[in-house]
Amino acid sequence: MTPTQSQVKMARPNIVFLVLRRMRAPLITLILIYSLSVLGLVLIPGVDEAGRPYRMDFFHAFYFVSYTATTIGFGEVPHAFTYPQRMWVVLCIYMSVVGWAYTIGSTFAIVQDKSFLQALQLGRFSGRVRRLSEPFILVCGYGQTARLLCKALDRQGLRFVVLDLREERALDVIFADYRFDIPAYAGDASSPQLLTYAGLLHPCCRGILAITGDEEANLAIAIAAYVLRPQLLSVCRSKTSAVAENMASFGANRVINMFDAVGAQFRRALHAPHTSRLWDTLSEFPGHPLPPLIKPPRGHWVIVGYGRFGHAVKQALDSEGATVSVIDPEPQPSLDPAQFTLALGVDAASLRAAGIADAVGLVACHDHDANNLSALATARSLRPGLFVVARQNLANNSLLFTAFQPDLTVVRARVMSHECLRTLNSPTLARFLELIQTRSEIWASALMRELEQLCRGEVPRTWVVELNATNEAAVYALLANPTPPLEMRHLQTNPHNVALPLRCLPLLYYHGGREILLPPAESQLAFGDRILFAGTPGSYLAQQAALSHMATMDYVRTGIEQPNSWVFRKIAQWRSERRQTTP
Repeated sequence: MTPTQSQVKMARPNIVFLVLRRMRAPLITLILIYSLSVLGLVLIPGVDEAGRPYRMDFFHAFYFVSYTATTIGFGEVPHAFTYPQRMWVVLCIYMSVVGWAYTIGSTFAIVQDKSFLQALQLGRFSGRVRRLSEPFILVCGYGQTARLLCKALDRQGLRFVVLDLREERALDVIFADYRFDIPAYAGDASSPQLLTYAGLLHPCCRGILAITGDEEANLAIAIAAYVLRPQLLSVCRSKTSAVAENMASFGANRVINMFDAVGAQFRRALHAPHTSRLWDTLSEFPGHPLPPLIKPPRGHWVIVGYGRFGHAVKQALDSEGATVSVIDPEPQPSLDPAQFTLALGVDAASLRAAGIADAVGLVACHDHDANNLSALATARSLRPGLFVVARQNLANNSLLFTAFQPDLTVVRARVMSHECLRTLNSPTLARFLELIQTRSEIWASALMRELEQLCRGEVPRTWVVELNATNEAAVYALLANPTPPLEMRHLQTNPHNVALPLRCLPLLYYHGGREILLPPAESQLAFGDRILFAGTPGSYLAQQAALSHMATMDYVRTGIEQPNSWVFRKIAQWRSERRQTTP
């Protein structure tokens, strides 16, 4: 079921109730002190200026105690007090001082209490999330992968909310250089209640990313998302196949295994390097330099480190018919003894035993960057022309890997962030990436050259245009005023100057139930069509302007700038009718 706004409002901590509950004893003490003080002043008789006896009423007693108990002092009212009254007032002053000291001390204790501060932070956090009025992504976990992904989302103008177990990471979000004010909270993202505070039930929540370092927590997040919002887009990170299958059973739209993704990437580079480069380009963050063309050689390979990463790379090499030798400090009974060397792989002897002299490539994929760098240095000294693939575990070591200049550096955070971004952007892009694997290397190389010229060496931005009721100008051009017919080239025309084309290219066109790769400019568009574009951010904004204004749409179709105001439209209509009637 779709969550309502009332459901969202229910998921918020009650800070006022929490404070009142903790201050119950001090407040009751103050109330009793004030009540006894007022009652004593009412019961003790007094004398007015004429010597007549009187009794103070409750109003004057409460008035006097209110300013006296707070040590302000304002005199004796309504008449001067007798000795018994003054003795009672002295007692009331000492009682009130003790009461206020107790209350103020309890207040300071609450303010310094860690649980209260967390509740206060949670209340502020849930309030900020509740006030969001734009689509946003709920990001669970703020490690290296999430940092790269959040930067990409921020550049695309998409809001997000962050949950992380570590308080220092939540603070990093607050002080990060994002364009938006990002709500962040340090807490256990596997808690369903905390997920509701973070906006899981918010109507503007567009998707949830479970990319913490704990795959059990990711599984709990996937379960909570499926139970509370079954139709919500969810992307989950896993390390093992068993957990991935469990996540998929709970409706996760996309389960990403970093090691499987690396294996698929390496397999594409071995099998079809130009297609692999096109894939990597459309998966990279927009605005980054285009990835280079990587052509891993065929022959004998040496894998140093046989963890999950090494398994994935070996499977990719085996599928392409390469011979492989493995070096690992742990015994590997599943491997043929002839292709296994028991060592760390950072010394020359173990590399020679694995056949480094006849190898065409080496993959260093230990869990520690120091071991990978050491293996790279030793292998390069033994065989300078070796094709080297290095696994980088920590983003902080990028300078060291850059200095070594491996032929291919696999950063796990970048692999995960690219997979997540591709899933979040659009299923249309994912479908296009599937289709390009059915085309030839010549086709992929030609498209890559066109994109390189179009975006001047930078990764293009991809977006989807749906010709439906959300685009006012598209409805106008396709239904209300279909002459001249709306064609693909019109969406590639600059709305500021029709003589200049936009720097964008249609990649995939859904028309009449068909999928058309790289549709021609003359393709006539129809209501309900969907087009995947790649181009510059400026072209995207210009195209959106044309799709949002009917006059701009007429301009890109006809080349004639139409008047905007009612008066000038009437004048233009009058001139047109006059030209038609004039012989």
